[in-house]
Parts: sequence; C-alpha cells; structure tokens
Amino acid sequence: MDTTVSGVGVEAVEYCQECESVRTQFDQERTPASMASIATLADLLGVDPVELDPLHSTVDPDKVDAFVRARNRTDGDSHITFTHEGHAITVHSYGVITITPEHELTAENYEGARDDDF
Repeated sequence: MDTTVSGVGVEAVEYCQECESVRTQFDQERTPASMASIATLADLLGVDPVELDPLHSTVDPDKVDAFVRARNRTDGDSHITFTHEGHAITVHSYGVITITPEHELTAENYEGARDDDF
C-alpha cells in the first residue's frame, strides 16, 4: 500500500479541491470496498470514521464488497453508486472509488470530470 486514508491502506488518493471530490484507488485483495469507501469519506470530511453514520444505515456493506469482487473477474467496468453523509459514492469494479458532494456532482457527470481537475 502506498498511502493511507483514515488508517486504511490504499494505492492512491487524488483530491479535487475545487470540486470537493476525491478519487481513491484500492487493492481489492487487501481492502474491502466498503472499508475503503468509508475511510475515504471520513478523510474527505476530516473526521474519524467512527464519527460517521454506519455505512449499513445506507447500504449493505457485504453486498457492495461481494458486487465488486464478483465483477472484478469479468471484462469491462461496472459500478455501484449510493449516497451516504450527503455524498455520492461510486465504487467501480476495477478498484476505484469516487466521492463527490451530492449537491455538486452526481455519479453520472462525475465521469465527465477532467483528469486535470484532480
């Protein structure tokens, strides 16, 4: 692992200060998608993960993890998007999480964000 977010090891983290967003790449073999999601959100908000509402109040963490693991073995990308703590969280099957403020960008137009925004 190259870096950590809220104590969880991830491969890379890129922040877009202007759009208040973050993109995290994580190793699916070492870190469950649900754990990487909540750690990234906590880091973005500048709080400890335990200060956030439990992820299971929004989405079943086990199903998110299983979806990403199952899709990881197929060609192409699939993703799951949910809202937690006022942020749109998109978990891609290739091990990338994007988090944007719910009022700023939706998962669909986040894909249109330019790489130089980060």
